[in-house]
Amino acid sequence: MLSGVAWASAAKWSTQIIAWASTIVVARILGPSDFGLITMAGVFLGVVTMLSEFGVGSAVVTMRELPPAELRQLNALAVLLGLAGSLLTALMAYPLGLFFRAPELPPVLLVIGLTFLLSSLQSVPAALLRRELRFRTLATIDAARGLLVPVVTLVGALLGLRYWALALGSVIGAGVTAALTLYHRRVPFARPRRDGLTRVLHFSRHLLVGRIAWVVYENGDFAVAGRRLSQGAVGDYSLAWTLAISPIEKITMVLSDVTPSLFSAVQHNRPELKRYLLNLTEILCLVTMPASVGLALVSHDLVAVVLGAKWSGVAAPLALLAVYAGVRPMTGLFGHVFLATRDTRFMMWMSVAWAVLLLTGFIVGSSWGPIGIAAAWLIIHPVLALSSLARVRRLLDLSGADYFRALRLGLDGAATMALAVLAFQLFLAPSWSPTVRLVASILLGAATYVLATWLLHRARLAQILEWLRRVRRGGAAAA
Repeated sequence: MLSGVAWASAAKWSTQIIAWASTIVVARILGPSDFGLITMAGVFLGVVTMLSEFGVGSAVVTMRELPPAELRQLNALAVLLGLAGSLLTALMAYPLGLFFRAPELPPVLLVIGLTFLLSSLQSVPAALLRRELRFRTLATIDAARGLLVPVVTLVGALLGLRYWALALGSVIGAGVTAALTLYHRRVPFARPRRDGLTRVLHFSRHLLVGRIAWVVYENGDFAVAGRRLSQGAVGDYSLAWTLAISPIEKITMVLSDVTPSLFSAVQHNRPELKRYLLNLTEILCLVTMPASVGLALVSHDLVAVVLGAKWSGVAAPLALLAVYAGVRPMTGLFGHVFLATRDTRFMMWMSVAWAVLLLTGFIVGSSWGPIGIAAAWLIIHPVLALSSLARVRRLLDLSGADYFRALRLGLDGAATMALAVLAFQLFLAPSWSPTVRLVASILLGAATYVLATWLLHRARLAQILEWLRRVRRGGAAAA
């Protein structure tokens, strides 16, 4: 686990500075309408992604008993599904342009639709790399993609390609990822047979329905915004989502690359699975809560200083989405538990419930513009997450006290930080310039969080540091 996290972290964070800098520069070159157009395309593409992937990658990682013959059939099935996804995108391009009232959308969809075929070529090989715990190889591939895509997007924006710069970055990224994955792990093809894929199809059908529902609510906010708001307002919401979620996702994706393989390896040992869940929850909360709460506290000054006046509509939804982003990583671990324990039926119905309730919330919230849609996430998500937590507690015989204790490592310091920064902004620095107030708030927040966490949880932090030293020396990772 430590090795996988280290390699994934090195890959993602070594490229993240370039990605963030590129996004900010591209945002200053392009306008909200350009980001809004790509956001509209992403709504449909997310659904097709789930259909074309069909849960093949997750099945390969979780079902470790699959023989080589079935893996070859799955590889062929994955490519056929990817081809179908590209063709479906081409067929739906013009109708979607009419639905969103965006005549520029159809040609963009035709180009981005190629990513389905490219991604399908590496679906099974990449899943095998994860199952084999080859995190160093995966990190190298991710770093290459993370360096190339921002450069391509930035060059395209500088050349005046507008939204085409964003579209071409996606296609080139998918092509590079597929080529490098196939270089490191090739899988032969075999004609798919129903009798050879029965187990996988049974596992995947619940997963597929659940993931389609996931796409509905994960992209439902963009769909509702694209239909009910102006293209500029869609761009504001899209950039707010990117700024709020992307930094946290770069942290959580590090664990998302590692967690399914680890949970799969101990899927028949519930005490070990519970230990992994609590340890990962504790570390995630320690890292993500200060980042998300801090971003919410400085959102208005950050937008004013970094993006400029034309993006002023980003500030309020950014603050709301940043708070939601702090809760999202811990609840995301529940899905990995359901997969490892093969409780896919419950996972499917929970995803359907999320889709119905959140989509309703987005429609109602859209009456207040991007702020209302962002608020729907913050209000509805915690309620649904509690239902998933109750199921996880039963599956793993997990007490509520143990889970809350894992969260406190990050929550206590984040709450103290929020009080200190809010008091500073309201009583000491209301008339300061945005730039000075932004820098001062960041420094004060970081110092307060570190100090409060150390004073309140010094013993636990010392235990974690000792564990890291012991594992690095090759010792056993005691419970």
